[in-house]
Amino acid sequence: MTVKKDVSLVGNAELVAAKLTPQQKRFCEEYMLDLNQTAAAIRAGYSPNSANEQASRLLANVNVRAYVDIMMAERSTRVGVSSDRVIRELARLSFSNPAKVVAEDGSILDTATEDDLAAVSAIKVKKTTTKAGVTIEREVRFTDKNKSLELLARHLGMLVDKKQIDITSKIEDYTDEERIRRILELQKEAPINITPIPGDDET
Repeated sequence: MTVKKDVSLVGNAELVAAKLTPQQKRFCEEYMLDLNQTAAAIRAGYSPNSANEQASRLLANVNVRAYVDIMMAERSTRVGVSSDRVIRELARLSFSNPAKVVAEDGSILDTATEDDLAAVSAIKVKKTTTKAGVTIEREVRFTDKNKSLELLARHLGMLVDKKQIDITSKIEDYTDEERIRRILELQKEAPINITPIPGDDET
Protein backbone atom coordinates (compact mmCIF):
# COMPACT_ATOMS: atom_id res chain seq x y z
CA MET A 1 0.00 0.00 0.00
CA THR A 2 1.35 3.42 -0.94
CA VAL A 3 0.93 6.11 1.69
CA LYS A 4 0.53 9.61 0.34
CA LYS A 5 2.64 12.19 2.11
CA ASP A 6 0.85 15.35 3.17
CA VAL A 7 2.69 18.04 1.22
CA SER A 8 1.47 20.75 3.59
CA LEU A 9 2.99 18.92 6.57
CA VAL A 10 6.31 18.49 4.79
CA GLY A 11 6.40 22.15 3.84
CA ASN A 12 5.53 23.28 7.35
CA ALA A 13 8.16 20.96 8.84
CA GLU A 14 10.86 22.51 6.66
CA LEU A 15 9.78 26.03 7.59
CA VAL A 16 9.73 25.30 11.31
CA ALA A 17 12.98 23.30 11.22
CA ALA A 18 14.72 26.33 9.71
CA LYS A 19 13.93 28.25 12.90
CA LEU A 20 15.57 25.67 15.18
CA THR A 21 19.19 25.36 16.21
CA PRO A 22 20.90 22.06 15.28
CA GLN A 23 20.72 20.97 18.93
CA GLN A 24 17.01 21.81 19.20
CA LYS A 25 16.31 19.84 16.04
CA ARG A 26 18.35 16.92 17.39
CA PHE A 27 16.30 17.02 20.60
CA CYS A 28 13.07 16.80 18.59
CA GLU A 29 14.35 13.81 16.63
CA GLU A 30 15.53 12.04 19.79
CA TYR A 31 12.23 12.80 21.53
CA MET A 32 10.32 11.08 18.74
CA LEU A 33 12.16 7.81 19.45
CA ASP A 34 10.63 7.13 22.87
CA LEU A 35 8.85 10.36 23.95
CA ASN A 36 11.15 10.51 26.99
CA GLN A 37 11.97 14.19 27.22
CA THR A 38 14.81 13.91 29.75
CA ALA A 39 16.55 11.08 27.90
CA ALA A 40 16.08 12.92 24.61
CA ALA A 41 17.73 16.05 26.03
CA ILE A 42 20.72 14.02 27.23
CA ARG A 43 21.07 12.26 23.86
CA ALA A 44 20.87 15.64 22.15
CA GLY A 45 23.89 16.83 24.11
CA TYR A 46 22.38 18.74 27.02
CA SER A 47 23.86 18.34 30.50
CA PRO A 48 22.42 15.34 32.40
CA ASN A 49 22.33 17.51 35.53
CA SER A 50 19.76 19.87 34.05
CA ALA A 51 18.31 17.72 31.24
CA ASN A 52 14.83 17.58 32.77
CA GLU A 53 14.59 21.37 33.06
CA GLN A 54 16.10 21.87 29.60
CA ALA A 55 13.61 19.42 28.09
CA SER A 56 10.67 21.19 29.73
CA ARG A 57 11.84 24.54 28.39
CA LEU A 58 12.40 23.07 24.93
CA LEU A 59 8.92 21.59 24.73
CA ALA A 60 7.51 24.93 25.89
CA ASN A 61 9.29 26.63 22.98
CA VAL A 62 6.74 27.44 20.25
CA ASN A 63 8.95 26.32 17.35
CA VAL A 64 10.17 23.14 19.06
CA ARG A 65 6.61 22.16 20.02
CA ALA A 66 5.38 22.87 16.49
CA TYR A 67 8.14 20.74 14.95
CA VAL A 68 7.37 17.83 17.30
CA ASP A 69 3.63 18.10 16.56
CA ILE A 70 4.28 18.11 12.81
CA MET A 71 6.54 15.05 13.03
CA MET A 72 3.91 13.22 15.09
CA ALA A 73 1.24 14.09 12.53
CA GLU A 74 3.49 12.86 9.72
CA ARG A 75 4.12 9.58 11.54
CA SER A 76 0.42 9.06 12.24
CA THR A 77 -0.36 9.60 8.56
CA ARG A 78 2.49 7.34 7.47
CA VAL A 79 1.53 4.36 9.64
CA GLY A 80 -2.21 4.94 9.55
CA VAL A 81 -2.56 5.31 13.31
CA SER A 82 -5.00 7.69 14.93
CA SER A 83 -5.94 8.32 18.55
CA ASP A 84 -9.35 6.78 17.88
CA ARG A 85 -7.74 3.57 16.64
CA VAL A 86 -5.47 3.41 19.69
CA ILE A 87 -8.39 3.89 22.05
CA ARG A 88 -10.45 1.22 20.28
CA GLU A 89 -7.60 -1.28 20.57
CA LEU A 90 -7.02 -0.47 24.25
CA ALA A 91 -10.73 -0.90 24.88
CA ARG A 92 -10.64 -4.38 23.32
CA LEU A 93 -7.74 -5.36 25.59
CA SER A 94 -9.21 -3.74 28.68
CA PHE A 95 -12.69 -5.21 28.55
CA SER A 96 -11.92 -8.70 27.27
CA ASN A 97 -13.50 -11.64 29.10
CA PRO A 98 -11.43 -14.86 29.23
CA ALA A 99 -14.63 -16.84 29.80
CA LYS A 100 -15.71 -15.92 26.27
CA VAL A 101 -12.42 -17.17 24.83
CA VAL A 102 -11.30 -20.33 26.62
CA ALA A 103 -13.28 -23.51 27.22
CA GLU A 104 -12.87 -25.67 30.35
CA ASP A 105 -10.39 -27.94 28.55
CA GLY A 106 -8.21 -24.97 27.57
CA SER A 107 -9.25 -24.89 23.92
CA ILE A 108 -10.41 -21.73 22.17
CA LEU A 109 -14.17 -21.41 21.92
CA ASP A 110 -15.66 -21.35 18.43
CA THR A 111 -17.87 -18.48 19.57
CA ALA A 112 -14.90 -16.24 20.44
CA THR A 113 -15.07 -13.04 18.39
CA GLU A 114 -12.21 -11.06 16.89
CA ASP A 115 -12.54 -8.56 19.74
CA ASP A 116 -12.33 -11.37 22.30
CA LEU A 117 -9.24 -12.87 20.67
CA ALA A 118 -7.45 -9.50 20.53
CA ALA A 119 -6.51 -9.87 24.21
CA VAL A 120 -4.81 -13.26 23.70
CA SER A 121 -1.03 -12.78 23.82
CA ALA A 122 0.11 -16.41 23.56
CA ILE A 123 -1.17 -19.97 23.21
CA LYS A 124 0.91 -22.97 24.23
CA VAL A 125 -0.01 -26.59 23.58
CA LYS A 126 1.95 -29.43 25.16
CA LYS A 127 1.29 -33.00 24.03
CA THR A 128 2.59 -35.83 26.21
CA THR A 129 2.45 -39.48 25.12
CA THR A 130 2.51 -42.18 27.79
CA LYS A 131 1.46 -45.82 28.05
CA ALA A 132 -1.87 -44.59 29.34
CA GLY A 133 -2.43 -42.51 26.23
CA VAL A 134 -1.94 -38.97 25.01
CA THR A 135 -2.30 -36.01 27.33
CA ILE A 136 -2.74 -32.52 25.93
CA GLU A 137 -2.10 -29.45 28.06
CA ARG A 138 -3.12 -26.03 26.83
CA GLU A 139 -2.10 -22.64 28.18
CA VAL A 140 -3.70 -19.41 27.01
CA ARG A 141 -2.13 -16.14 28.11
CA PHE A 142 -3.84 -12.77 28.02
CA THR A 143 -2.45 -9.25 27.92
CA ASP A 144 -2.20 -7.36 31.20
CA LYS A 145 -5.73 -6.02 31.67
CA ASN A 146 -4.68 -3.61 34.44
CA LYS A 147 -2.01 -2.06 32.24
CA SER A 148 -4.42 -1.72 29.34
CA LEU A 149 -7.01 -0.08 31.58
CA GLU A 150 -4.39 2.32 32.91
CA LEU A 151 -3.30 3.34 29.40
CA LEU A 152 -6.91 3.74 28.32
CA ALA A 153 -7.66 5.90 31.37
CA ARG A 154 -4.66 8.09 30.57
CA HIS A 155 -5.80 8.54 26.98
CA LEU A 156 -9.22 9.62 28.24
CA GLY A 157 -7.70 12.01 30.78
CA MET A 158 -8.97 10.04 33.77
CA LEU A 159 -5.52 9.80 35.37
CA VAL A 160 -3.16 12.66 36.13
CA ASP A 161 0.44 11.95 37.07
CA LYS A 162 1.90 13.76 40.02
CA LYS A 163 4.72 16.03 38.95
CA GLN A 164 8.08 14.54 39.80
CA ILE A 165 11.02 16.78 40.54
CA ASP A 166 14.52 15.41 40.27
CA ILE A 167 16.51 16.43 43.35
CA THR A 168 19.59 14.34 42.57
CA SER A 169 21.33 16.99 40.50
CA LYS A 170 24.21 18.86 42.12
CA ILE A 171 23.19 22.42 42.97
CA GLU A 172 26.68 23.70 42.18
CA ASP A 173 26.20 22.63 38.56
CA TYR A 174 23.27 25.04 38.12
CA THR A 175 23.44 28.63 36.96
CA ASP A 176 22.06 31.27 39.34
CA GLU A 177 18.85 31.40 37.30
CA GLU A 178 18.45 27.60 37.44
CA ARG A 179 19.07 27.58 41.20
CA ILE A 180 16.33 30.15 41.81
CA ARG A 181 13.91 28.26 39.53
CA ARG A 182 14.75 25.01 41.29
CA ILE A 183 14.13 26.46 44.75
CA LEU A 184 10.79 27.89 43.63
CA GLU A 185 9.74 24.53 42.15
CA LEU A 186 10.62 22.66 45.33
CA GLN A 187 8.89 25.27 47.49
CA LYS A 188 5.75 24.97 45.36
CA GLU A 189 5.70 21.16 45.51
CA ALA A 190 6.60 20.88 49.21
CA PRO A 191 6.20 24.19 51.07
CA ILE A 192 8.93 24.71 53.64
CA ASN A 193 7.82 25.14 57.25
CA ILE A 194 9.41 28.33 58.50
CA THR A 195 7.50 28.56 61.80
CA PRO A 196 9.96 29.77 64.48
CA ILE A 197 10.86 27.27 67.17
CA PRO A 198 9.73 28.48 70.63
CA GLY A 199 12.63 29.87 72.63
CA ASP A 200 14.79 30.20 69.53
CA ASP A 201 14.05 33.89 68.93
CA GLU A 202 16.86 36.36 69.34
CA THR A 203 16.35 38.92 72.07
